[in-house]
Amino acid sequence: KWTVVAMATVIVGCCSNVVFLEYLIRASSSSGNMIVFFQFLFVFFEGLIFHNRFGKTERIIPLKKYVIMVMMHFTVSITNIMALDCDIPMPLHMIFKSGSLVANLLLGCIVMKRSYPVSKFVAVVFVSLGIFISTIATVIFSVFHPDADTSEERSIPTLLLGISLLTYALMIIKVSIWKAVLINPLPHSQHMIPLPFFIVIAPSIVSNIHVMNSSPITMGVPLLWIYLALNIVTQYICIRAIFYLTSVCTSLTVTLLITLRKFVSLLISVLYFGNRFTALHSVGGAFVLIGTLLYALPVRRQNLQKEKSS
Repeated sequence: KWTVVAMATVIVGCCSNVVFLEYLIRASSSSGNMIVFFQFLFVFFEGLIFHNRFGKTERIIPLKKYVIMVMMHFTVSITNIMALDCDIPMPLHMIFKSGSLVANLLLGCIVMKRSYPVSKFVAVVFVSLGIFISTIATVIFSVFHPDADTSEERSIPTLLLGISLLTYALMIIKVSIWKAVLINPLPHSQHMIPLPFFIVIAPSIVSNIHVMNSSPITMGVPLLWIYLALNIVTQYICIRAIFYLTSVCTSLTVTLLITLRKFVSLLISVLYFGNRFTALHSVGGAFVLIGTLLYALPVRRQNLQKEKSS
């Protein structure tokens, strides 16, 4: 029961998070650093009050490991945001954050010595191809056929730089995910460690705070501040649900769920925010559907037991 609720929470919470993020990025393309700063600040205070209890909770894992994990998370967050400043379309941003599905399966086999049925390999390949095809279709039109929302074609070198940043972030987060399996949960109060580094990008943060303050007033509050608050809360809910699922499901199952959630986010980006939807997007959707059905098919009991025991 709670597993199903957690899965639904991941889909709804994480998709909502992406919607509010896109609202903020559209309002100010350089607001990413400010968003990350307030996310870290929120998690720090939440952990300090409810988990660390103002220093009263004894730390079990050495501080050195905490610092490594938090700095990994900080690096990934900043790198992903920097990629958005390199003319990376939001759909392409999503595909790179989903691109670890097959790598996760291979890493599970090689490092964790897990054994998966062939159908699982086929399923994740179909899902990954589907998301890849859908996103590449969006990128092609974004680069070579800009619509009314884009005044000029995107710079190819700048786009390649953004792709390189996303690739780097993907490699870092893949290592941190597997470390999180061994060090779980990450102490929220330790998110204060990267906060001083935001001084370097303080001018950008202050500039975007002014943009937030100048947005239309809704319920007595600037609208963009409401979007930011909802972005932070939905991210927190999404992450908590994912952490719960990692304790009751296999890493591959969690990764597949996250990948499907990102495909839903891609559809929202295309349909709600007006990105182009082509025949290639339809092909990609078909691949994802087929992959999902293959993954959901029951496997032979001995294979299932072998996967769980690993």
